[in-house]
Amino acid sequence: MSHSSGNPLNSAASHATWREFYWAALPELDNTKLLQRISDARHAILKRAEEILAASPSAERGALNDALRSLKVLEETTAREKPAA
Repeated sequence: MSHSSGNPLNSAASHATWREFYWAALPELDNTKLLQRISDARHAILKRAEEILAASPSAERGALNDALRSLKVLEETTAREKPAA
């Protein structure tokens, strides 16, 4: 069994982390914070996707794709709703 960066918990930690970032972005109401949370979640999701790219298809792969699509919609909606200064 191979481990990324020599840390046997790295893959499991990445699995939990992307979901935490994703779920933190969804309820954010402050648009300035939301854009950063979307960016953080997208980064964590893409990092995890790279880790499982060579693996066989899994439910997590579908969850990663769904999360990325949801973040894109949220980001586009937020960009359209910028408050007037």
